[in-house]
Amino acid sequence: MRNKFFNFIALVFFLSIGVNAQPEQGKDYQLIPSDLIQGQSVTEVFGYWCNACFSFESTVQKMREQRKDIKIVQIPAGNEVYARLYYTIIALDLGEEAHLNVYKDIQLLRKNLSSKNDILEFAKRHKYDDKKFMNVYNSFGIGIKAQNALRTVRSLANAGVLEGVPTIVINGKYKFKRTADVQRNIDNMLFLYDN
Repeated sequence: MRNKFFNFIALVFFLSIGVNAQPEQGKDYQLIPSDLIQGQSVTEVFGYWCNACFSFESTVQKMREQRKDIKIVQIPAGNEVYARLYYTIIALDLGEEAHLNVYKDIQLLRKNLSSKNDILEFAKRHKYDDKKFMNVYNSFGIGIKAQNALRTVRSLANAGVLEGVPTIVINGKYKFKRTADVQRNIDNMLFLYDN
């Protein structure tokens, strides 16, 4: 009799884990207007000045490692300086380390990155080719990308989707609600991405 009781308890426990594994609308995500972000992707609106974004960066990297097939799009919020800086790093293919350098400079070292001169100093401090860095930073193409990103951020804010950063939108239809549990965040985002 005792074995049956423990088997029953184990069954209930494992069934409850299975039920809780799927994200719930209203608790883990909310539906958003589908015309704001197009395509299948995990889109993160972030700000380099944001502590939560800096912390969430490790979740984004772990998700990239777990599922290389997922398209992850990051949209810089804030102002044109940050947006240009982000797209300059992308254009020069400086990698994740360069983004972490921006976060560390702002978050840990309390460096100001609010002007072209600050960006030049950033490039020098991290031993990037400062002339090339600033040429790309000041280019027309980077300016257009920065303006488009900021326009998207405004559209999300006007639609009530963006209430702060980081904001995660999955497949253009789910606004994801983060928790402190990194693996749960990843599992829930992957579930929403695949469904």
